Amino acid sequence: MATMARTLRAVCCALFFSAVLADSRVTVAAVVAAAAPKPLVAVPTPAPAPKPVTLHDKVVAALRASNHYGALSGFLDSIAANSLIKEGTTLFAPDDGAFSGLNMNSSSLLTTTLDYHVATEVYSYQQLSNMALNATIQTSVPNVVILVTSTGKNGLRIDNVQISDPDIYSDGQISVQGISAIMDTAKYNAGLVPPAAAPAPLAKTVPAPSPSIIATPSTPKTSAGTTPTKNAAPALALTTALNAMLPVFAVSFLVALL
Repeated sequence: MATMARTLRAVCCALFFSAVLADSRVTVAAVVAAAAPKPLVAVPTPAPAPKPVTLHDKVVAALRASNHYGALSGFLDSIAANSLIKEGTTLFAPDDGAFSGLNMNSSSLLTTTLDYHVATEVYSYQQLSNMALNATIQTSVPNVVILVTSTGKNGLRIDNVQISDPDIYSDGQISVQGISAIMDTAKYNAGLVPPAAAPAPLAKTVPAPSPSIIATPSTPKTSAGTTPTKNAAPALALTTALNAMLPVFAVSFLVALL
C-alpha cells in the first residue's frame, strides 16, 4: 500500500509539473509574440475629390461626340471658360465645314464672329421650328438679331443657314444647335454690322508735262511758209482762178496759129 501511494504521488507530481511547464511555454510564447514588431500595414491614400463637371465641359463633350465639331470644341477649350457658353443662351454652333473659311489664327475675330451666333434665350429645335417667318432672335450683341428666313415645307433656316444637327445639347440651361455655315449677320441686319469702311480711293492726278515739251497752239502756215492774213484770202482765190484758166488760153493760142 505504501508503495502504491508513493507511486500515485509521483504520477500526480509529474502531471502537475507537466501542466505547469506547458502553461509556462504558452505564456512565454505569448510574451514573445507580443514583443515581436508588427508588420506595417499600408494605409490607402485617399482619392482626390472629383472635379465638378461644368456647363462648359458638358457642351464641349457633346460637340466632340458629334464628330464634326472639332474646330469649335478646340477653340472653346482654348479661350476663357464661360465667355461663350453661358446659362440662359442658345449657341448656334458652326460645324467644321463652316469654319473652313474663317481665320482660325485670330481668337478675337473668332470670338466676335461667334458672339453673333449666341442667342440670349434657350431655344429647343421644336421652339425654333414653331417661330413665324421673319421672326427675330436677339443675339448677345446689342441691336443684332438673327432672322428666321425659312419655315414650313422649306425647312427651318435662320439667316438663310440650315440647322443641320438639332439639339446637340439641351438641358434647360443652355441649348446647342448645329449649323452648316457661318451666318451673314450683316446682310440680314440691313447694315447694322457692316464691314469696316474702306478708305475712299485717291483721286487720280494727271502729271503736268515737262516745260521742254509743252506745245503752244499756232496759226497754220501756208505752203510758202507765211502766215495767212485777212487780205491774203482774196489774192489766194484770184491765183487759183488764173491757174485754172491758163490751159484754156494755151489751147486758144495754138488754134489761132493753125
